[in-house]
Parts: sequence; C-alpha cells; structure tokens
Amino acid sequence: MHLRGWTQVVRVAPVIGALALAGCQGMQGKLEAARAETASTLPSPYLDGLVTESVAVDGERLVFLVRSPDGDAEKTRAHPKFRALRESEQQAMTELCALPAMQPLIGTDAVLVRKFVDRDGALFFELTLPARECAAPPA
Repeated sequence: MHLRGWTQVVRVAPVIGALALAGCQGMQGKLEAARAETASTLPSPYLDGLVTESVAVDGERLVFLVRSPDGDAEKTRAHPKFRALRESEQQAMTELCALPAMQPLIGTDAVLVRKFVDRDGALFFELTLPARECAAPPA
C-alpha cells in the first residue's frame, strides 16, 4: 500500500514540474505544462474508434495526434462526405478550450492543433484553433 502511494507521486511529479515551469518560462513553459498534463491521460479514445495518441509542442503549437487504427487517409479524402467531416471536426476544436490544461493558454498566441492520421501515419487533415479564439473561462 505504501509503495502504491509513491508510484502515484512519481507519476504526478512531471506534471507538477511542468506546471511550475509554466510560471517561469512564458509561452513555452505554458505549452510544455499543457502538454505534460494532457500527455498523462493518453492514449485516450476520441470518437468512433479514433484514438488521441499523443500531444507535442511544435513552436507555439500544441499538436494532438489523433489516429484512425482502421482508416485509410487516401480513400477517406476521396469520399463525397469528406468535406463535411472536416468542417464538423473544425467546429469540434472548441472542445479543447474546455480542457483544464488549456486554461493558461487561452488568450495567448498559442495554437491548438488536431492532426488526424491513418494507421500508417498518412494525414487525413490537420485542424487549428488559435487559443485567443477560446472564450475566457468564467471569473
């Protein structure tokens, strides 16, 4: 039982460290803290068999990699309803704004990104949402 408590401390320590860095390092610190907090919950189911596998910082972008384990990007892009799917996913980007890890990024120059790939890593599409377009949390 005692060892189990230490295991949880060890698992949470990187997140706490990243959050502490966020206060010291401006935008990069905030992005890294958001990445660390979010990464601790991954992989996680996304929608219809898709899986959010990872999150990474790329410049001022926080990039969520969403994989379709059974999908084929080339075939999907050729489907007549592909454009509607992409538009629907773009509208769903605002859901990222509600994640607690994103709160320090709201109103900044950070860009939230979802990159959808197939089982082989081929790109379906990539969507972006500037964090400054997220509604500010209630005071």
